[in-house]
Amino acid sequence: MGIEEIPGRFYKSGLVVLLLVLCLGLYEPLPAAAAPGPVQNVLVLHSYHKGFAWTDDQQAGIEEQLKQAVNVPVIYTEYMDWKRYPGIASMEQFYKTIKFKYQAVPIDVIIATDDSAVNFALQYRKEILYDAPIIFSGLNQLGAEELQEETNLTGVIEDIDPSETIRMAREINPSLREVYVVFDNSESGLSTGRIVTEKLSALDLGLQINPMNRLSNEQILLSAATLPPDSIILLTTYHSDSTGRITEFDRFASNLSASSSVPVYHLYDFGLNQGAFGGSLISGRIQGRAAADMAERILLGESADQIPVISKDTSRRVFDYKELERFGVSLDQLPEGSEVINQPFSFYRTYRTLVLAIATAFVVLVAFILILLFYVQLVKKIRNNLERSNERYNVAMYGSDAVIWDVDMSAMIYYFSDSWYELLGYERDEVDESHGGWRTLIHPEDVQLEESSRTQYLNGLSSYYYCEYRMRSKSGEYKWFQARGKVLRGGNGGYVRFAGSMVDITDRKGYESQLQLSYQELESTYEELTALQDELLEQYNKVVENQTLLQTSEERYRLLAYNDVLSGLPNRLSLSEELRRFISEHAGGQAALFFLDIDNFKYINDTMGHSFGDQLLACVGERLLGLAAGQAKHFRFGGDEFVILLKETAGIDQVIDYAEALVQVFKEPFELNTSVIHISSSIGIACYPQNGSNAEELLKNADIAMYKAKEAGKGTYVMYGQAMQQHFDERMIIEKHLRNVISNNELSLHYQPLVDIASGEIWGFEALIRWYSPVLGFVSPLSFIKIAEDSRLIVPIGEWVLRSACRFIKTLQVQGLEGYHISVNISVVQLMLDNFTEMVMGVLQETGLSPEFLELEITESIFIESFEVIVNKLKALRQQGIGVALDDFGTGYSSLSYLQQLPITTLKIDKSFIDGIDSPHNMSLARSIMTIGHDMGLKVTAEGVETPEQLAFLQRTSCDKIQGYYISRPIPENEVAGWVADRKAG
Repeated sequence: MGIEEIPGRFYKSGLVVLLLVLCLGLYEPLPAAAAPGPVQNVLVLHSYHKGFAWTDDQQAGIEEQLKQAVNVPVIYTEYMDWKRYPGIASMEQFYKTIKFKYQAVPIDVIIATDDSAVNFALQYRKEILYDAPIIFSGLNQLGAEELQEETNLTGVIEDIDPSETIRMAREINPSLREVYVVFDNSESGLSTGRIVTEKLSALDLGLQINPMNRLSNEQILLSAATLPPDSIILLTTYHSDSTGRITEFDRFASNLSASSSVPVYHLYDFGLNQGAFGGSLISGRIQGRAAADMAERILLGESADQIPVISKDTSRRVFDYKELERFGVSLDQLPEGSEVINQPFSFYRTYRTLVLAIATAFVVLVAFILILLFYVQLVKKIRNNLERSNERYNVAMYGSDAVIWDVDMSAMIYYFSDSWYELLGYERDEVDESHGGWRTLIHPEDVQLEESSRTQYLNGLSSYYYCEYRMRSKSGEYKWFQARGKVLRGGNGGYVRFAGSMVDITDRKGYESQLQLSYQELESTYEELTALQDELLEQYNKVVENQTLLQTSEERYRLLAYNDVLSGLPNRLSLSEELRRFISEHAGGQAALFFLDIDNFKYINDTMGHSFGDQLLACVGERLLGLAAGQAKHFRFGGDEFVILLKETAGIDQVIDYAEALVQVFKEPFELNTSVIHISSSIGIACYPQNGSNAEELLKNADIAMYKAKEAGKGTYVMYGQAMQQHFDERMIIEKHLRNVISNNELSLHYQPLVDIASGEIWGFEALIRWYSPVLGFVSPLSFIKIAEDSRLIVPIGEWVLRSACRFIKTLQVQGLEGYHISVNISVVQLMLDNFTEMVMGVLQETGLSPEFLELEITESIFIESFEVIVNKLKALRQQGIGVALDDFGTGYSSLSYLQQLPITTLKIDKSFIDGIDSPHNMSLARSIMTIGHDMGLKVTAEGVETPEQLAFLQRTSCDKIQGYYISRPIPENEVAGWVADRKAG
């Protein structure tokens, strides 16, 4: 062993010793891995939406606990979004979703958070959820008591008890005398407020309890700013004020804390970092962990009925350091065992173990450095030897006029000596040569030769790497290089380094070219002596050249025939051949066909221009390709339709996962030039061979499913079912006959009277369309209006209705029934037309009806399509004197911010509110809607009035107009005049 090897070996030995010392100090034995058990499924049902702090905390606790289980189950999570979308329609949609998604997923345990999810699980457990045991979380004591008769159920009670918080507050402030309780007037808010006030009163501490639910947001903030020092505020749940105005909890909590002159204690820990002073806070995360622990016990074999319900230990005793500092409360004043958040950072306190470990390591390192100093002179000697070796290497390299190259085979990083840059004229990293960019400089004719030579050598087919090829210099000139190299292998036989040299042989190649030219001159002389043979050879070359050109043209035409020019994707012809090829080659296989249609694309084309639409289609194609996997192939079917073929699917779960990924892809906005576009797509899915055994049938059924997805609300996917074919056929029949209803005179209008309550006089009539087909018989408007809108037949039909109704009311006025108005329903398709305003004014001019006698009825959902465009059109019509009524108010979005911006004159209360006025809740809602309308200077019309009691209620609440069967059913046009005469006579 040479003396130069001693320091290196000693250095390595020292490092080994040091690592052993550190590892032994930090070593902790790992727990033995448990053998995996059978796959188990846990379904988590949340009442509210993702992003709601309480729901997210419970979800986090559930996942943390279950992911620590011995046999980690598969967790499925669904959100009812009941806070934002309560109602029967929402429940039905959620039921269909759960039934569809879990028809093939056996559920072992259900965890339901809050009341709505628990009620859903109990109602449908046996029908669609495999009669699985239920664990509830987030129910208060009252809600839990209603479940005492249920079996196979247990859970965690949300123990609403402010007692501990008050005790902690009195320990901090012994002079506490008054507690101001903040809660809202929702059903859950009133329930929580009642429980809190009863608990506080039961403490018998002489406290004055002051509920604040009758105050508005502004009044609460003003009151909080002037409270005396012997007071605190207790914030429970709060999502709307006394006026019914929706309030974001986080923002309100922060504003309340900022305004309050006294600490604001909270009931739930999601108020932390939102101004909460602290208290004994109910924790959604702790409740989620407790519920998940019960689920784990059930998965291990315990019965849900044998696990007792938990009602304690789901709270945190916690305070916010920032709030403590604001009110001058020291940490010593806090009750024992309190948790403090947002405390100033202390490095030693936080990382005490790490600091001690580093200090120990430092001592060891100092000792090691002292040992290394002994060998410094030897290391310097080795360095001098290396420097001399490098000098010899550099002199040899420059003297040889050769390029030295090297490749790190593990990282594939290339190195070239300076000679390479001098020969080709590039700066370092100019062509990203270190990461393989040098390959782009190789002459296209030499690329395959270089790759082949390299591959043969690396595969052991040659003793060394050798190749001659051309490379493009920075000036554009190609230089010839002769490259040689050898590879260094590691102990396991793998590649470590690949290095060699390159020599400029451009001059040599020039000599070879000259020799080649001389040879060609001799050959030409020989060809002149053999003219006939030369002519035949020339003809042969022309044939070969023409054949090559023909082959190139065929390839170009094939590319144009089978690919879409705009998106670059294969087209419809390519799809047909691909489907037929797949079916013929995979008779026993499975596949799925996804038919995508961009929602509202025509509106984008109409408003933004066709060039913009083409750019959007190209971006959609690029984004779909980004989602492509090895099994998927994408096609542009035509227009704004795309098709995806997913081959060799493993089952329905894979198809659903891919469909959900497609829906998610369209949720991200598209950025085109300076515009940001939000779009969605409706997706129909047909599976092979279940939904079709040939290409035509699969495409047809996927198209049917896509239209069903559009009817379901767009931006979603629907899988083809046999019932869809019948529905589609019926739709096609209706659409076919609907195209000729005007020319065949099959449409008629009925008129339902509208009566002014104050005077009892007829105000006017609402025009209602009726269709009697000689083939189909009477067709309900509920059946054909939507089809007419989808096929845009509503445009001529709607214009016919408007013209007929205006002509009718003008006729009544001419007959002496002056002052009567006509109300006509308008579709969103009509409103989106550029000439809608001109069409309405043209009809009025044609029929001679004054604008003040026409009222257009629109629904709330219309404004979601394109708010600004529609509002501008309606404002223009209002300026002409035409009335605008908002129909079915209260059943849709009912946004007051929208309502203030709408150019409307009338609110129409939906029949569902009038039917239920015997209920105090519905009576209050109806009265509130009338108050809102009158406060905004609008007239209010009630629909569906059928009883004297309903009329009496509407008279008491100062409703302006009514319509319904109590006045009259819709009357055919030829009977209206007689009905009016009979009413006046009566």
